Amino acid sequence: MNLDYCEQRSPEWWALKKGKISGTRFGQVISGKKNRLIYDLLNERLSEFLIPDDYTNDEMQFGIDNEDEALKCYTRHTGIKVVRVGALISDHSGIHMASPDGISKNLKIVQEVKCTQDGGIHIQRFFEGPETGYLPQIKNYFAIDDQVEEVHWISYCPSRPERPLIIKYFKRSQFGDDIDKGRAAIRHIESELAILENAFIF
Repeated sequence: MNLDYCEQRSPEWWALKKGKISGTRFGQVISGKKNRLIYDLLNERLSEFLIPDDYTNDEMQFGIDNEDEALKCYTRHTGIKVVRVGALISDHSGIHMASPDGISKNLKIVQEVKCTQDGGIHIQRFFEGPETGYLPQIKNYFAIDDQVEEVHWISYCPSRPERPLIIKYFKRSQFGDDIDKGRAAIRHIESELAILENAFIF
């Protein structure tokens, strides 16, 4: 596993993401459904830079503003000290990465934080776990490197002071098939990209 300490959402981070498969795209990789992922990746490879997605609504900004406090609360609760990194780069493929909100010092536990102002969403997460749309992101952390043993998915909601922090624990053994499937598919996509690039340019 290679760590990059660039700040998330910085120009360096966007440059790092260009032509890469990360959490959301990992869902496309393992879905089995036809999609245009490989063409989007090729478009980015051929572009000088990746245009940042600068759209931010109030809920997203709340998440950005409260992420540090959520991780401090997590450390107080678990005793696990968190290292902030910009990205984890896979040893299995040059086009595979993840952007965690934190990782433990021994590099075995990834932290993924979701802050919300909506107490109803927070309560639902306590009883039902993360929304299904976040599962590819969770699986992707395990696919990045075998060193990652757990993902701690954190919901933080300061408007629910009786339980502002919810942690859902995920282990590698829960997703073995999707990890193997994803890695194999990414290796195939990486080799196909080179072929498509040569065909398109020449």
